[in-house]
Amino acid sequence: MTDKRTPRRNLLSLRAKLLLLLAGLVLSTLLGAGMTLWYVQSTQSLYERMEQYDIEALLTAQGLEKELMAQQGLTTYYSLDLNEDWLARLHGHHEQFEALLNRARQSNYLDQGRDILNRVESGYLKYAHFRDQVIALYSEGKPRQATQLHIQIRSQFQAIYDLCEQYKRLHQERIFMDANFYKDQAQLLTVLSLTAMPLSVLLAISLGFILVRRILDPIRRLAKLEERTAQTPLTGEMGALTERVQSLLDDVEYAHEMLQHSRDQVVQSEKMATVGKLAAGVAHSIRNPLTSVKMRLFSLERSLDLDPIQKEDFDVISEEIRHLDTIIRNFLEFSRPPKLKPQVVSPSDLVDATLSLLSHRLESSGVQVTICRESPLPMVNADPEQFKEALMNLILNACESMVDGGRISITEDVGSIDPHGKMAIITVGDNGPGIPPAFRDDIFKPFHSTKEEGTGLGLSIANRIMAEHGGWLHLKSSGPQGTAFVLALPLKEASTWLRS
Repeated sequence: MTDKRTPRRNLLSLRAKLLLLLAGLVLSTLLGAGMTLWYVQSTQSLYERMEQYDIEALLTAQGLEKELMAQQGLTTYYSLDLNEDWLARLHGHHEQFEALLNRARQSNYLDQGRDILNRVESGYLKYAHFRDQVIALYSEGKPRQATQLHIQIRSQFQAIYDLCEQYKRLHQERIFMDANFYKDQAQLLTVLSLTAMPLSVLLAISLGFILVRRILDPIRRLAKLEERTAQTPLTGEMGALTERVQSLLDDVEYAHEMLQHSRDQVVQSEKMATVGKLAAGVAHSIRNPLTSVKMRLFSLERSLDLDPIQKEDFDVISEEIRHLDTIIRNFLEFSRPPKLKPQVVSPSDLVDATLSLLSHRLESSGVQVTICRESPLPMVNADPEQFKEALMNLILNACESMVDGGRISITEDVGSIDPHGKMAIITVGDNGPGIPPAFRDDIFKPFHSTKEEGTGLGLSIANRIMAEHGGWLHLKSSGPQGTAFVLALPLKEASTWLRS
């Protein structure tokens, strides 16, 4: 009797099993990446809303309270000695209060917040009216009547201050709600991750088992066979398979190194983005008290009788504060550049407008400017303010490089540049000492400066502005005879990047 056994057949081939497991791993990875991306975008949107509206509202409310208290205090100071300087400072705080109130209206997005601001404005108008009457009575020599009215408006002052506190609490509650929403999202992501991780581990173990049993074990046996037949290298299909496997292992090792490098770059980019947002927030928070310090120094300088040494100290402090304000303004503009507001304009008009703005600076620096222009440049689509800023950065850099004065030449022309087509070309050259060769490759990089007190953002901002216009900024030449930069903008008939 013959025993006939039918060989057992797998329902799924090796290829099908590997594909299914790989598909499962890819799917779980995509789900994890999708959840992470959703979480990051949601968190970023939440943070941007808080930064743009709620945190801005808190800072504005604090500013309103500070300005209101300053006005009340200055009114009291005036009642004591009738010094007109208190009234001048009171007027400044009055204007600052109205400016903060207008800014709060622009950034507010809640109906309840708008109602509170309307009540603040109405109450402040009444308070300002009666406060002016108090001041007038003190000025007319009627202290008794002025004191009685001064006491009466304290309740109005307190009502406005309470409304500011209410407005601040409203946005504090919004921040608290957003924080709770963020916690809920984090918990959901944690639950989903804990669910996806065991599945991914199970799929990875299954895939590893198949790889070891069905692929790596045969390769290992192949390697042992190659050791036993070292004198007679494998040829044919076995030899080709050996070479193929070795090449595959080399590729896997290289891919692993590249993947690790890419992960490190992503982590570093996320850290830099987080630090950039934090630094932008800190810079924005520093700017308001810095402005207040500058205003108070100006007021002190006007009210004090300073000797020459003290006057020199005041000038140094004012100049350093201006330098700090310039650094913060450039940093904020670099981290959060404004959107373009294009108009149809001739670059020649923008050149003339920029030189008019800088006329006093050029004259004080002993710099002469010559314009080589056969006829005004054709029309382009450009944001006038941002283009003037880019051109202004180049001209100011040239002025600062020429310590003892010099010449700046501005040449206008029209040319065809591939692949942009016809462009309006403006060349800005000077006869300064030039840029050192070691710095020429890095001049457009952020925070890179050849000046001791430079921010390193002027040329970077100018380069970004030109790129957003569809043009470009280029260092044409630099040497002992001077430096020349070229700005190019596509002409209106050739530029379609702004059309919608």
